[in-house]
Amino acid sequence: MTLQSMKYIIETANHQSFSEAAKVLFISQSTLSTAIKEMEKNLGIILFYRNNRGVTLTADGEDFLKYAKEIVYQSEQLEQRYRYRKYLPMRFSVSTQRLPFAVRSFTQLMNTLDLESYDIAIRECPTYSVIQDVANRRSELGILSIHHTHLRSIKKVLASCKLCFNEIHQLKPYVFINASHPLASKKSISVEALEPYPFVTYDQEIDISHFTEEMLFYKLLNRNIHVSDRCTKIALVRNGTCFSIGPDLTNSNADIFHKGLGEIVAIPLKDFPHPLHLGYISLLSEPLSLLSKEYLKYLEADIKAIAGL
Repeated sequence: MTLQSMKYIIETANHQSFSEAAKVLFISQSTLSTAIKEMEKNLGIILFYRNNRGVTLTADGEDFLKYAKEIVYQSEQLEQRYRYRKYLPMRFSVSTQRLPFAVRSFTQLMNTLDLESYDIAIRECPTYSVIQDVANRRSELGILSIHHTHLRSIKKVLASCKLCFNEIHQLKPYVFINASHPLASKKSISVEALEPYPFVTYDQEIDISHFTEEMLFYKLLNRNIHVSDRCTKIALVRNGTCFSIGPDLTNSNADIFHKGLGEIVAIPLKDFPHPLHLGYISLLSEPLSLLSKEYLKYLEADIKAIAGL
């Protein structure tokens, strides 16, 4: 069965006549009739009732026609997508933990693209999904923030997926609270001081501590609020006594694009000697595309700006 034979069936059904369909298809009536008979033989069904007045679809023919039309339509759309364009669009996709600097870097990349055609995407998702996206080639890059304690475990997972972690920089962790929080005047904050307040943490798809992107695994604390996106986390921190921990949070003074707003303050976390390892994962076997390299240039600059370099 070919696309051409499906087109024969569609035109014959439209005109209810072999002779009229043959004219539209620019073939002889005998060629069309023979092709359809051969198709019926191969499928083991009868597609058309024949009589002196023309042809009509059988029940099997009507069912076949429905699927044939869809297949032919999809093939025509596919042909138009690629044949009639001057060139293919530049494609790029990145998956990231909920890290503001990863999104800012993507925005900077997007604003500098001077291309007639491109197809780019960013996905904010839990750590395990970031790894799976890159391993399954859904994204070319995955942006991760990994606590020093979990680095070895994460690298083992990456190796099993034929991925590598490329470190960009190490950052110290911050506590993020709103400017009117009782602890907002502190120069640094200990975990003990945070215990009375709710900890806003991201849900993870897998309940394993080394997959969390938080500095504190939520099970160590008494008051925990689980969220799935940054907007909810920011709203909770901005409007109450909740806190978050990490390298960066939008609207905080660790966010170089919003530090003048003063809504959320970033205060160093005390008694955590090990830094966060910030970097990207990629497939071991494949070189990076031009768009990936351009994105990483913005990402590295943003991370180093947070670090004060």
